[in-house]
Amino acid sequence: MSSITVTVAQTTTQADGSSIATNATIDIPLVGGEAAKAAAAPVLKVFYWPKMMIRNAPIIRMLEHTGTKYEVVSDFDQMSAVGSFKKGEGDVFAPPFVVDGDFVISQSTACAMYVADKVGLTPKGANQFKCFQYISDVVDTFEANLGKHNEDGPTLKKFMEGDRFKALLGNIERAIQGPYYFGGELSACDFFLAAHLDWRESAVFGPLKAKYGVDVLAGFPKISALHAALTATDGYKNYAGDLKVPGPMKDEVLNAYNDGAEVEP
Repeated sequence: MSSITVTVAQTTTQADGSSIATNATIDIPLVGGEAAKAAAAPVLKVFYWPKMMIRNAPIIRMLEHTGTKYEVVSDFDQMSAVGSFKKGEGDVFAPPFVVDGDFVISQSTACAMYVADKVGLTPKGANQFKCFQYISDVVDTFEANLGKHNEDGPTLKKFMEGDRFKALLGNIERAIQGPYYFGGELSACDFFLAAHLDWRESAVFGPLKAKYGVDVLAGFPKISALHAALTATDGYKNYAGDLKVPGPMKDEVLNAYNDGAEVEP
C-alpha cells in the first residue's frame, strides 16, 4: 500500500451566488514509517488439517468474503509447534488456530469471533454475547447432537426424525431475524451456521434427500434462506482454494437408515 484515498467535501460558488456542495477523492501518498507499517502488517495465518474445510470453514469464508489476505498452514510440524496437542508449549491445544502476528487463538468458536471482529463483520448494535451463544447453539446442534448419531443408520433415523433435532433446529430458526441472524448485516454467526450446513448437507442431508426424500430443513425456511443467500455471495462462489467439505456418509449407514428404528420422541 503506497497511498490512501480520502473523500473531502468542497463547496463551489456559482456565478449567480449560489453554492453547490460536492465530494472529491484525493490520493495521499504514504511516506516513511507509514508506508513501512502498511507493508509490514502481518498476514493472518489459519492452521488446520490438510485439504479440509470443516471447523476452519467459518474463518476461511469470512476472509474470502472480505478480501482479506491470509495464509493456510497445514504442515503437521508447524501445527504441532503451535499447539500443545503435540509439543507446543503455548495456551492453545488443537487446530483450528488463527495466528495474527504475535497473537494466537484456538477453538473454532473463538477463532470465528476474533476474525469477524478483525475484518469488520460485527453489525452495529449486535450483542456479541448473543452471537457467541448462537454459534455455540450451532455446535451443540450439529456436533454434540447430530455428530453423535450419524455412524449407524437406524440410530441416525431415530434422531433425525425425532423431536429433539426439530427442537434444536427450531431454536436456531427463531434466533435468525432474517435474512441473517442480526437482520441485513452479516456476522460470525451467519458464517458459522453456513459452514456447518455445508458440512452436514454434503455428508448427511443431501444423501438422505436423494435416496429417501427426507428433507431435514423443510420446516425451517429462515435457516435455508440464510444458507442460500450466503452461498450465493462472491466470496463463496469465487473461492479458488483446495480445501473441501467432507463427502457423503458411509454407504452402509445410508443404506441401513430405514432398518427398523423407531423415531425418537
